[in-house]
Amino acid sequence: MKTIVVLAHPHIEQSGVNKTWTSALVQKHPEVKLHNLYTKYPDWKFDVQAEQALLEQYDRIILEFPVQWYSVTPLLKKWLDDVFLQGWCYGEGGNKLTGKQIGIALSTAGVAEAYTEEVYGTVAQILKPLESTAKFVGAEYISYHVFHGAYTPDASERLAEDVEKYIDFVTK
Repeated sequence: MKTIVVLAHPHIEQSGVNKTWTSALVQKHPEVKLHNLYTKYPDWKFDVQAEQALLEQYDRIILEFPVQWYSVTPLLKKWLDDVFLQGWCYGEGGNKLTGKQIGIALSTAGVAEAYTEEVYGTVAQILKPLESTAKFVGAEYISYHVFHGAYTPDASERLAEDVEKYIDFVTK
């Protein structure tokens, strides 16, 4: 299955989690396409046709980002708005993502205990708009992989144990 990871981290070089994840992924699975939006489009002006053509080549699309304000990063939101267009992936003639798989890999600064219904909402609740988007465009939503507590004292140790789980999620 051809897989692309659409990476939307505004400061990937300073990232602990997403940088570790993607570095290990491309080393172990060079066939997986890593598409870094912040590097490719520092001016935030997308080549929409090129982005659409790129996505059409892949069976599995993983959206990867650090949670910011309990949502996606701003550039990923703009990318979704600009690229997922009527007539291309929904509406009349819009079937280019039909049958593809869409999943999410996300990191949070907050600890897992903060992501409960009683506190700020579960991860599934926060990701519901992305799940709904995937379904709306005819894709199969394949769930998510999350790493909580990116800045906690034990983050490095937990991340070392998590990398293979992330790679399995992306490539399975």
